[in-house]
Amino acid sequence: PPHLLRMEPNKRRIIDGGEANVYALMEDVLEKLKILDYETKFLAPRRDFKPLHRCFFSVPDKPSDQFPYFAALSGWLLTTSGIDFVKWADFDEDPNSISQTVMSECKRLGFRGEFPVSKLRHGSGDAVCMVLNFLADCALKKMGFAVQPPVYTMADIVEEAQVDEEAEIGDEIDDTVTEDVENVSPYSAIDLDLKDRQNEQRVIQGVVESNVDPAKWALELERVGPMLRWKNKNLPSHEWRSHLDQSAKHETLVKERFKNVRSILINVGQKLQEAVDRISAKENHINKDFEHLGIDFREKDKNFNEIQGRYNELSQSVAELTGELTKKSEAVDQVKRQMTERNDRITDTSPLNRISSSLGQLRKEITAMELRIGVVSQTLLQRNAS
Repeated sequence: PPHLLRMEPNKRRIIDGGEANVYALMEDVLEKLKILDYETKFLAPRRDFKPLHRCFFSVPDKPSDQFPYFAALSGWLLTTSGIDFVKWADFDEDPNSISQTVMSECKRLGFRGEFPVSKLRHGSGDAVCMVLNFLADCALKKMGFAVQPPVYTMADIVEEAQVDEEAEIGDEIDDTVTEDVENVSPYSAIDLDLKDRQNEQRVIQGVVESNVDPAKWALELERVGPMLRWKNKNLPSHEWRSHLDQSAKHETLVKERFKNVRSILINVGQKLQEAVDRISAKENHINKDFEHLGIDFREKDKNFNEIQGRYNELSQSVAELTGELTKKSEAVDQVKRQMTERNDRITDTSPLNRISSSLGQLRKEITAMELRIGVVSQTLLQRNAS
């Protein structure tokens, strides 16, 4: 069966001031792209683009992400429209040249939008949405898609009964009835069916006579009656009667309207049930088809957990061994420092040099001392000889 697309009125695309409603345009673009099956034909070969959402091109976010998406999507729509188009990768991918090329191709196809080409460089806004909407229309026209007018099968909307708010509630009640009712509790017999049943029970049970003194009953009623009355100065008297009448009228109106709406509601419920059944069947089918992948995933996850456990144990062991290695390295370094100090002390010749210099000094002093002894001896010998 041919696909149907619900189109909103044209005024939906216009906001105050005559400007384009960018959010409505983006929704139209997204719906038309879904009809063109862009998820399979455009996104499937491209892993760098994600599915669009309703505000992707309508709200400025990141031009570095939005403009490449717009450029690629415009090229795909032009190709789908039957234009012998050069891919963007064939030239320098300058945003200005891409925007100018897209605008010129749209003008050649009959686009009548009046805005500067520089608006397309941002990758978002009303200009981008208008261009994409036009290209999507051209692609749909190329594939022979026709939008059928909507068919309304819903019953007329139930109009609410008009109520005269200025009219006083309870004007139609007779004054004599008012006086009688004021002397009785407001919770007296309101339900007519209940009253009929009570009358039937009285007929069955016979006449029941009271043994209460009428004077005492009247005195008690005069004492308790004012306390049983409910008074509200903000509301007119006997408003509960008008509410009761309105409730009865609304109940009758709902019952009459429900006869016409019941079949529609039943039809909608059946369609919803069928949709739920299809979804459940599809879910079961997907679960059945990918059950082996789930089993494989669970096995791999189990193996991964085991490997992760071993890895954690080995990591802990490596940490402990690393600590021991650090301690041993520090002990070895301390031993090396001690050996170095001892070697330095053993190979040090400065004490020997000091001893040698001391011995040479002693020899000189001994020689000088012997010379002085000889001079003194000679002097003594000469004195003794004379």
